[in-house]
Amino acid sequence: MPYFRGMKNNFLSKLEVSNSFYWRLIFFGLMAFQMISCSGAKQDSESESPQSAQEVQVKKTEPKVEEEAAPKPKGFPRLNEKNAEEFLRQYAEDHPENRVKITTDFGDIIVELFDDTPLHRANFIYLVNRGYYSPTEVLRVIKGFMIQSGNSEEVEAAADRMLIGSYCIPQEMTLKHPHFRGAIAMSRIYDDNPEKCSSAYDFYIVQGTKYHNVHIFQAEEEKGISYTEVQKERYKKEGGAIHLDMEHTVFGRVVKGLNVVDEIANVEVDASNWPIQHVGLSMEVLPNE
Repeated sequence: MPYFRGMKNNFLSKLEVSNSFYWRLIFFGLMAFQMISCSGAKQDSESESPQSAQEVQVKKTEPKVEEEAAPKPKGFPRLNEKNAEEFLRQYAEDHPENRVKITTDFGDIIVELFDDTPLHRANFIYLVNRGYYSPTEVLRVIKGFMIQSGNSEEVEAAADRMLIGSYCIPQEMTLKHPHFRGAIAMSRIYDDNPEKCSSAYDFYIVQGTKYHNVHIFQAEEEKGISYTEVQKERYKKEGGAIHLDMEHTVFGRVVKGLNVVDEIANVEVDASNWPIQHVGLSMEVLPNE
């Protein structure tokens, strides 16, 4: 019996070794098959179009890029068509400031903002406080008409607009504030904008031209409005941009630096009225007087 028991034990030992060998052989075979499969998959991936590979890469890194490039500003919502008006009304109450200094390459311009255009005043003060207009540049110049700024194509400005939001401002037009020389108003789009909502960023300052009685009469007839005698005299003596009345919201006026406006209006421009010479701007809110 001990002999047979010894033969049995010896047989089992050989069987265990044999099984171990075969299991190792199977394991390494599977590993080799997996490596070949991965290699084939890699070759298939490399044969994809660059666009597809880029899309995969973007999807993997997108959350990190968004977090680094567009952090959510603390304390300020991203404005849109639904929340902008409510935000600006509250901002108007919290920030009664109505004077802004515009520093240019040609000197300083001081503007006073009207209290009876609270949304536009608040929006302008808000953007100045957010640093959106510091720096910016003059984008369009038409001598005898106006100088325009605000919607810069610079990368930093575009990034700021993304952070602040995409919205328009409900119009606050009134004949109390015509487009006299020195008026500051917001631009707007004309297509699909029957409410005449204002641009959130783009503004202009009127240099203007002088008008005769016939021009004023024509404007009244075309627009169905009536100017006071004082307003008519100002258009004749000081000038402005009468054709824009009741088309754009005037929300302030230049109280100092009209000569700077004139100097900027004299710069050389290209075929699209873009200044050939870069005209830089920066702004700061001033205390109320």
